[in-house]
Amino acid sequence: MGTLLLLLAAVVAVGGAVAGIRTVVVRSKASVVAANQVVPGHPTRAPESWAGSHDVEARLHRRLRDAMTALRANEHFDDDGDLLDVRVDLEQQALALDDRLVAVSALSSASRSGTLAQVADVVGLIEQTVAELAARSVAEARPMVEAALAKVRERSTLLDQVRAQLDQMPEPEPEPELETGPTAQPGTGSTPG
Repeated sequence: MGTLLLLLAAVVAVGGAVAGIRTVVVRSKASVVAANQVVPGHPTRAPESWAGSHDVEARLHRRLRDAMTALRANEHFDDDGDLLDVRVDLEQQALALDDRLVAVSALSSASRSGTLAQVADVVGLIEQTVAELAARSVAEARPMVEAALAKVRERSTLLDQVRAQLDQMPEPEPEPELETGPTAQPGTGSTPG
């Protein structure tokens, strides 16, 4: 009977440890997913691998995420209802840009480089806007953000046009594989036919 109780206690302990490990893994995964979002509460299509990747697309995604984090940290947007609408609009543009970034990452490397440069330009514009907002008063902020949003929309439209043009391009033909036929072994005196 004592052995049975000891065995039961061991099973309960192992079960508890497994449940604890599972909870840690689930929470960790949820934390990674949340940290990867450009705007909290809005799922991203960006792969989780971008959290630590050094690829250009991943770095641009993280820069965009960090800019939106800094934007939400600016208390001016919480105190002024009009600015809250502007912040939401800027966040929506950032989400759309993040989606474009994910789409660009699927292009061939030849097609991707020019488009990535354009995305990087828009991300830089968003970062610059957020940084300038931190140093401005509420009265100065609204016209500046609206002007920056107009530029972001204009450049995003250009990115959409580039994406549409790339979608219409035919896929490059795969290079033919070299055929490997029978070869003569050295010293056998035979020649390939």
